[in-house]
Amino acid sequence: MIKKDEKEEAGIAEGLLKRDASAMRTFYNQYAGIFLTICARYVSDSDDAKDVLQEAFIKIFTRIGSFEYRGSGSLFAWSKQIVVMEALTFLRKKKTVPLVYEEQLPEQDDESELTVEDVPEEMLLQMIQLLPEGYRLVFNLYVLENKSHKEIGEILGIREKSSASQLSRAKAILKKQINSYRKGLKL
Repeated sequence: MIKKDEKEEAGIAEGLLKRDASAMRTFYNQYAGIFLTICARYVSDSDDAKDVLQEAFIKIFTRIGSFEYRGSGSLFAWSKQIVVMEALTFLRKKKTVPLVYEEQLPEQDDESELTVEDVPEEMLLQMIQLLPEGYRLVFNLYVLENKSHKEIGEILGIREKSSASQLSRAKAILKKQINSYRKGLKL
């Protein structure tokens, strides 16, 4: 089964490199929903998230020449990176103030791990979207994109310590939201 998926992805990648309309349509149909969810994690307004998605697909299709197929999942990973960077670019352009404040925030008590197994995915996405923008960006980049605080600092133009404290604050807010959800309270 893995061989079939890998062969299918390689075929789509090859078609995209040849600018084949059928391959573009297949790629779009296969990944648009996933990529829209990624956009929504960063951009809370649904119309803006759709605009970011459209811009991301344009960049994917115009920059496909720089893509190098490296096995199963490489096309998705490469494309996902473009989607994330497009969302961050959108947020930078939209704001006239820094996305993440540089103030030194006190470290939060992070003894208990954030558990979400009993929270539906849609509810969790809603909770993430309710985070203040800077917290949401750092949380997404660290937890969902597996970026280090150093990488986040470089991407957002902040210090590593600021990234760490923003993440700590984001987790604290999410814990409160999850506890409220578990108690049946509204967000």
